[in-house]
Amino acid sequence: MTASKILISEVGPRDGLQSIKSIMPLAAKKAWIDAEAAAGVTEIEVGSFVPARLLPQLANVAVTWSTRCALS
Repeated sequence: MTASKILISEVGPRDGLQSIKSIMPLAAKKAWIDAEAAAGVTEIEVGSFVPARLLPQLANVAVTWSTRCALS
């Protein structure tokens, strides 16, 4: 049997937030992403660049992304 490598890509901060109507505060998003990184998740999709009028939950994705770059 050969060793296999598995990559777990967390998409909750992106896909999960798109599916709810309420808007999560930026501090809560940062805490969520920090907790996942602390748990050892190495690939976390934090958002997508979509107009805020279409996806208000991800309106502050640039700020979320810029403050999380230090995790890599």
